[in-house]
Amino acid sequence: MQNTSTPNTMNLFSRWTLMVIAASLIGCGGGSEALHREVNPWIGTGGHGHTYPGATSPFGMVQLSPDTRLEGWDGCGGYHDTDSLIYGFSHTHLQGTGVSDYGDILVMPCTQYRQGDTWRDKYKSAFRKSTERGHAGYYGVHLDDHGVLAELTTTPRVGIHRYTLDEPDTLTWIVDLEHRDELVHYSIEPRGTRMLVGHRVSQNWAEEQHVYFAMAFDHDFEWGDQLGEITRVDTLEDGSLVQEMSMVPVFVADFGVLSELNVHVGLSFCDIEGAIQNLEAEVDGFDFDRHRAACEAQWDDQLCRIAIEGGTQDERTTFYTALYHATTVPNVASDVDGRYRGTDLRVHQLEQGQGEHYSVFSLWDTYRALHPLLAWIEPNRTRDMVHTMLRMYEDGGQLPVWELAANYTGCMIGYHSVPVIVDAEQWGIEGWDAQVALEAMVQAADSMHLGLDAYAELGYIPSDHEHESVSKTLEYAFDDACIARYASAHDRPDLASRFAKRAASWKNLVHPETGFIQAKRQGAWVEGFDPREVNFNFTEANGWQYLFAPVHDVAGQRDILGGDEGYLARLTALFEAPIQTTGRVQPDITGLIGQYAHGNEPSHHVAYLATYSGDPGATAERVSALCRDMYANTPDGLCGNEDCGQMSAWFVWSALGMYPVEPGSGEVVLGTPMFNRAVVLPDGASHPTDIRARGLNDRAKFITGLRWHDATGTSSPVLSRSFIPVQDLASGGTLELLMAPKPSNTYGVAESDRPTSAWQATGFVAVPSVSAPRTFQEDATTLELGHLESGTTLEWSSDGGATWRTYSAPVEVTETTDLLARSVRGADTSAVVSHRILKVEHEWQLSLETPPDNQYAAGGDQALIDGLQGADDFRTGEWQGYWGEECVATLDLGQRESVTRIEIRALQDIKPWIWSPKRVLFSASEDGQDFDLLSIDKSELAEDDKEVQIERFVCDIPINTRYLRIEAEGRGVIPNWHLGRGNDRWMFLDEIVVDLAPSTDL
Repeated sequence: MQNTSTPNTMNLFSRWTLMVIAASLIGCGGGSEALHREVNPWIGTGGHGHTYPGATSPFGMVQLSPDTRLEGWDGCGGYHDTDSLIYGFSHTHLQGTGVSDYGDILVMPCTQYRQGDTWRDKYKSAFRKSTERGHAGYYGVHLDDHGVLAELTTTPRVGIHRYTLDEPDTLTWIVDLEHRDELVHYSIEPRGTRMLVGHRVSQNWAEEQHVYFAMAFDHDFEWGDQLGEITRVDTLEDGSLVQEMSMVPVFVADFGVLSELNVHVGLSFCDIEGAIQNLEAEVDGFDFDRHRAACEAQWDDQLCRIAIEGGTQDERTTFYTALYHATTVPNVASDVDGRYRGTDLRVHQLEQGQGEHYSVFSLWDTYRALHPLLAWIEPNRTRDMVHTMLRMYEDGGQLPVWELAANYTGCMIGYHSVPVIVDAEQWGIEGWDAQVALEAMVQAADSMHLGLDAYAELGYIPSDHEHESVSKTLEYAFDDACIARYASAHDRPDLASRFAKRAASWKNLVHPETGFIQAKRQGAWVEGFDPREVNFNFTEANGWQYLFAPVHDVAGQRDILGGDEGYLARLTALFEAPIQTTGRVQPDITGLIGQYAHGNEPSHHVAYLATYSGDPGATAERVSALCRDMYANTPDGLCGNEDCGQMSAWFVWSALGMYPVEPGSGEVVLGTPMFNRAVVLPDGASHPTDIRARGLNDRAKFITGLRWHDATGTSSPVLSRSFIPVQDLASGGTLELLMAPKPSNTYGVAESDRPTSAWQATGFVAVPSVSAPRTFQEDATTLELGHLESGTTLEWSSDGGATWRTYSAPVEVTETTDLLARSVRGADTSAVVSHRILKVEHEWQLSLETPPDNQYAAGGDQALIDGLQGADDFRTGEWQGYWGEECVATLDLGQRESVTRIEIRALQDIKPWIWSPKRVLFSASEDGQDFDLLSIDKSELAEDDKEVQIERFVCDIPINTRYLRIEAEGRGVIPNWHLGRGNDRWMFLDEIVVDLAPSTDL
């Protein structure tokens, strides 16, 4: 039956119709309430948001912003709201990342040099926060030391500057090519008297980042000197000072006396000629106000993708700033002529009609909410982004994971280009070669690195094989579900079947007794699991925060946890757990409610999960609280890193009343809307989606039903489902949400009214649960097997699989043994897992004067003599770490022994601040009190040796003794050439090996 009470908006829409509607809502009609002024770019510049306040265009190549902070985690965006000095204005910035990079081509107008030893001290300027002005497309500030008003705006590829002097004065233009990352090589030269061109290649997060520039001025300049800095000061016998100078890549152009200077800076990632072409194509004439108005108009059009009605002024500002942040990245990376730098670092040419090439893909963050949002409101750009990902595969051999400036950074986990591509297709976006896309997906999944070799063989990653083993297993399983879904849609049942089984692998790490997803070392559970502990088994998280990761199989996890009741109870326990975490310090874990951490991505979908168990009211309560408590119209209004738009995309979705819990599933889960009305019109779409919250107020935040009126005029009756298909949103129509002060007892309760998330994998059998120690000193120990799934038989073998025995009771082990285990259900068999139990033949005791850092204790105070040796990854749990401390270990052999050789191993991996000891001293004692030095072994590794390697320190002086002392000395603070300069170094040790002569030699 057709509903006759259809709102007027059920009719067909044109863009003009939307603009009329939007203008009646807020700002989309231009004028004094234009949407660019609804944006507060200072949101996220305080706290740990790491955003920048400067000017940029939608998805622009240029991010022109002040640089107030040179280093430190909260300086990743180049700016922090608490700072009071500006070093200059650079043309590239990252939007809220947790790692520093960019900050390229810093410039500064200067009317007088300050006194100072370093070149930055000469031209930096104090500023007052009260003089800062800004909104989308514009930034302004007064440089107090120079008496200059600086104003910035942009086109996509050009930074546009205007500097107005308080009174006419001599103006010097500074170009700092040293700022900010390590400079590899550069060039700069004048072309005539009104243009400078050059380039900068740097190394940091991106190993080889290319930026080329062309600067045009509206006044003539004289090319000046290169700046230097004082590197040494000596006092002679007569008391006079001698200063030693070194030149730095900072250059000066002198303009004489001016009242105003206008500058246009074109960028290119290809070459100087590309920068000139971009400059000439996008700006004509030095008219700052015209260019500013054009940039603001671009933002008005961009922000008009979503027009809202209702809410407070702060809520509207928070919303439009979130939408702004979500549409600043990824960034255009191709020139106006279609050239771009590929992931092979060579310059390539786009074919006609291929759109733009993009960069900055923070996919572990952004696949969750940002890319689904862009698939909805920016389908054409999303198509270009998918093409970009596939070009990266063709140019560089793999899909992006965390791509920056054409570099694979090696950062973060998963192959999350896959869900972006699969989800885009669910939204109806197409235009790429599906077989090439599938080929790229399979290549990513079958790469034998980052634990994928073990994952493919075992169905999970052991923690001693790869760090962050639990998180990687879970993220790989989700990506595999997306591959299976895509393969099935494109007539590859062979691939669909293979990856469907892999997608069920998350179950292999579910502990059948705790229900938590836990780490295994070899085949057995890592002992001492604490869900609050932050360690290297998880990516920037702990066991609580990754518990609900398998979003493609919520039904499967719900069954494991005890059905709806058990699942909802575990969700409640997460939100009500004590707020303290244990283990290593992880600054990304912020915005805590219990152990839910909104400041980092693994938690972002969790507030919506109660809906899958028939409790959308709990979802509404939690989402409403998060929108209220984790976002604000203040500099510290983000509770964690912006992470390239993900943090803001969560808010945009949630304020609209929905969230894409499982990208690629074709469904969006409903929550609770913030605004009475929102009209969404994607770029190029004919029909908007008009979201109306009937009866919404501060108390009435619960959806009790919905009506859907599609773009053809067909209307549904009142529906009880708590989700909406993405194809409905993409096609356009009116979504009526019926709001009430209390949850409904029918809405979203029936199984058919809940969002779908159930994974079927024919032939999959979970591996056995193995409980066993790694080592033992007693006469015997035991190994116990368990199963996650009913109807399975457990089998084990101690002879390499030649003989399999049915498990019925704990297995006694009396010597070093390699055990195999598997699960069998009918004709299907799980992967075979192995576990070595090592019999430690000695009864030595080790004492440490200084305990290791609790993040890297490697199992306790006897770890250095447990017979288990660390590999070349410090994060796998076998190494003991000492920060800024020396290690003094005293070994009691229990009796006098004939020692022939002593060895201790150390790790060097200087990127994460780990150096081999400077030297190791070996001593011996008869009584454990007075020690005699035996030998000193000095490190042979250079301080700047970047190779990850293990160094052995040895004493081969034979001695009869009971006590040995090994003293490993650190190298002091980190030197200035390293990014960690001035901080203490780490020293990682494992294992002490003592060779004894046969007892008959005593």
